[in-house]
Amino acid sequence: MGLQTLSRRAFVFGSAAVAGGIAFGSYSDAAQAATAGDNPLIAGLAPNSVTFNPWVEISPEKITLIAQHADIGQGVGSVQPIMIAEEMDLEPGQFEVRFAGPSPAYFNTGFADEFAPFVAADQSPAAEEARAKTLEWLRESGLQMTGGSSTVPDTYEKLRVAGAVARETLKAAAAKRSGVAVADLRTQSGHVILPNGTKIAYVDLSVDAAKIPPVLDAKPRDPSKWRMLGKPMMRLDVRAKVMGELKFGIDQKMDGMLYAAVKLNPGKGQPLKSYDASKARSMPGVKTILEIKNGVAVIATNSWYAMKAVDAVTCEWAPSAYPAEQAEHWKVLESSFKPEFLGKEWRKIGDIEAGLKTGKLVEAEYRAPYLGHQPLEPLNGIGLVTDKGMEIWVGHQSPRFVQYVAATAIGLSRNRSPSTISGRVEALATVSSTRTSAFSPRSPIR
Repeated sequence: MGLQTLSRRAFVFGSAAVAGGIAFGSYSDAAQAATAGDNPLIAGLAPNSVTFNPWVEISPEKITLIAQHADIGQGVGSVQPIMIAEEMDLEPGQFEVRFAGPSPAYFNTGFADEFAPFVAADQSPAAEEARAKTLEWLRESGLQMTGGSSTVPDTYEKLRVAGAVARETLKAAAAKRSGVAVADLRTQSGHVILPNGTKIAYVDLSVDAAKIPPVLDAKPRDPSKWRMLGKPMMRLDVRAKVMGELKFGIDQKMDGMLYAAVKLNPGKGQPLKSYDASKARSMPGVKTILEIKNGVAVIATNSWYAMKAVDAVTCEWAPSAYPAEQAEHWKVLESSFKPEFLGKEWRKIGDIEAGLKTGKLVEAEYRAPYLGHQPLEPLNGIGLVTDKGMEIWVGHQSPRFVQYVAATAIGLSRNRSPSTISGRVEALATVSSTRTSAFSPRSPIR
């Protein structure tokens, strides 16, 4: 496996050969790339397929592009694979998209600028050092999360380079097979094309490409050469959504599955003082009623029974720790405009006090109310607990955090680390709905 160190904001790239196929991708650290156990795609490989890194997987049957970030309706489930496809000369429909499972390999570099305590315009040595240290912390922690408009800043460079490495390595494989110089080859629509017009499909080159060193000096194309990026295009999942073909998390079903509905204290974070479930216990389909943190849950034979029964539970709630009405919230906010509450003055240009004395003073007050995120479906998840651990199907923005929360809920040690993905993403939902191999009690968790 070859490795090449790029800039601080880029990655290390490589490829590995195993019988039947090849995968291309990027890693943040040479040790990760060299250690098969850190490869998040290995556990889910089909026969005659190979991988060692997280971005592009090619087998003799298909091409799979991995989308690292969850699609929460913002369309990143399209833009991520398109960034790779742009460089690989693939067309929509020539590849499958799979959302990434939980793995530190997918840590979010896009948070480096956000987490460092400097404004984006500050390029001073201190600011750059802080960003570099933040990036290293993100790498070490393996923070895998979607949020803060960070998807494109995180993946723009690495996915394009990963696609370019795949493209150029496939051309090198075609050159070795055909005897034609790489410079005389071109790619188009998932094929390497020889000067005489002969087309060799990428999937037919996977085994050959796995046997040669990757082309690590491949460069992404200049934006002037783009076919899809920066151009109007339809999201990849539009047809499936319009035709009702797309499975959401709430659509998942398993044999013998029971359904739970919850009622929580409307004062967020406050406990339940008492409850009366006598009426709910006699309702159809109800199996049991449990007290949970800050509320109650009803378990029943279908979702409707569960929801109707939990509505019938009467609860006495501990009072909210914050004002009940919006008007009181505004008063609290107004009282916070004091010098002692000023966190940091990010930038100061000129003499503001002098300007206020000589210029015309214009005063205005702006208020923005709370805005709730509206999911595309009810929040939901499925957990299957066995003597070997737990599997979860759930919408998420941070799959490793989901693993931690679920592991804690079923009593696994906090010092154990999430295991790798054991299956494929089943659907797009409020966020990507992922089948996650959870928590083998015997596997260490970081």
